[in-house]
Amino acid sequence: MEVSQYIDNLELVIRNVPNQVERIIKENKEQVLDLNRENQLYERGIDSQGAKLLEYASFTIEIKQLLRQPYDRTTLFYSGRFYEGFYYQFDEQNFTLEIFSNDEKSPKLVAKYGREIFGLDEQNKLYLNQSIIKPRLDEWLLKYL
Repeated sequence: MEVSQYIDNLELVIRNVPNQVERIIKENKEQVLDLNRENQLYERGIDSQGAKLLEYASFTIEIKQLLRQPYDRTTLFYSGRFYEGFYYQFDEQNFTLEIFSNDEKSPKLVAKYGREIFGLDEQNKLYLNQSIIKPRLDEWLLKYL
């Protein structure tokens, strides 16, 4: 490959990296959202800052026990509708990913637990970058270089 072709390929890659990152996130949407809803909220009961969520009230603990759901940590899972409503927005200018839920309970949950219930903690950001985005981006890059 000639140097000029190599430079053209590099410029193409630089222009298209944001689109490729967005494509990778889109193709792995459920896995990305599960880092927030399943790993952080359900399994660990923490928000995007790594802080434990407020404990359930006694009455809620009784309901969780009857439903055979975890009650030793706050999961924000009851029927599954809140989790099913999760979606993301990707800002390709800043390479930022924001997570939300369009479930009707979202405003009440945010008021009680904080906006930090949405988003990835540092551990999951690292996992997203190193285990999901980087390998696929490397694969794409190798096609051009």
